[in-house]
Amino acid sequence: MDKFHNNKYRFSSIKPLILISDEIIESRNQQITTLASELLKYKVLIRDLVKDNVSYSTRNELLNIAMFLTSNIELYDDFINKEDIPVDALHILTRVDKKYIQKYREYIIAYILIFGNPNYKNLQDYIQIVENTDEDLGKDIIEYEEKIGVSGVVLESNKKNAIVMTSLGEFKKLKIKDYYSNGEEIKAIEKKSLKDYKLYISIISVFTLIFILSVIYKYNNVVSTVVVETTSQIRLEINGFNRVLNISSSTEKGKVLIEETSVLDNNVDKAICKIIEYANENEMIKSSGIVVTITGKALKHNSLDETADFIYKKDLKVRFNNSGSEHKLN
Repeated sequence: MDKFHNNKYRFSSIKPLILISDEIIESRNQQITTLASELLKYKVLIRDLVKDNVSYSTRNELLNIAMFLTSNIELYDDFINKEDIPVDALHILTRVDKKYIQKYREYIIAYILIFGNPNYKNLQDYIQIVENTDEDLGKDIIEYEEKIGVSGVVLESNKKNAIVMTSLGEFKKLKIKDYYSNGEEIKAIEKKSLKDYKLYISIISVFTLIFILSVIYKYNNVVSTVVVETTSQIRLEINGFNRVLNISSSTEKGKVLIEETSVLDNNVDKAICKIIEYANENEMIKSSGIVVTITGKALKHNSLDETADFIYKKDLKVRFNNSGSEHKLN
């Protein structure tokens, strides 16, 4: 029994030199129909092969696993009879992790079926495989560039998309404008799925989460405290958006004022204006007037326009202390 070598074979970027004819395309078509039927026995659909963007190095590893299994009579018979990969036996002989085999199960099965059956000769001829020499090991391979598109044999298609198998052992979904028959070789741009953008989606998600958390923090964090001194003292806690986060009073009249004005989540200007308006209408203004004191973060200049306008119209006496800066609003 041959030992397993994980780098014995590799996919080659050398384009296959195949004479294309209607007979070849038709033969491929028939082989693809048979392959699709065989894959179903293993509970694999052709479209399942597209779900993972399998790297070149990984495909080479999967190729060597598949080729080892096809060359081992006992493993191959077990594979055919049970219609599944003999994971335990394969793991013992190759030392390849079972989870790795299960992760790439669909690709391995497809490779085993194609390379283990001589009836798939036309498909085998299209995929370029070379046996590595000592000089080859460690060399890079030039794969296709996305800007010039992907070439492959059509396995399944409709008017908008085609699933192809490339000569590098990939299974890709391409964007097309015309209908193509199975077995034809086409060249088109790969159709992107959400998985192809998962890095960008992850980055956007992280920044979105940070933004949401910062908004929540800013909303729930008290940056200023406003005390409106009428005959009752009204205390307002203001958040980073200049809105009333909490409001309280130690007197019964003050509590009634809070209930009647309903200033929670109001802009600080509107809230103070409502409180002063209520105090004016309910004889809660001292003879010395009203004192508004802000501690913590000072309010911006001209941020109490509505309050100042009301005070001016009613000719009220109001002193305003904005974190140490004191002046009269009227």
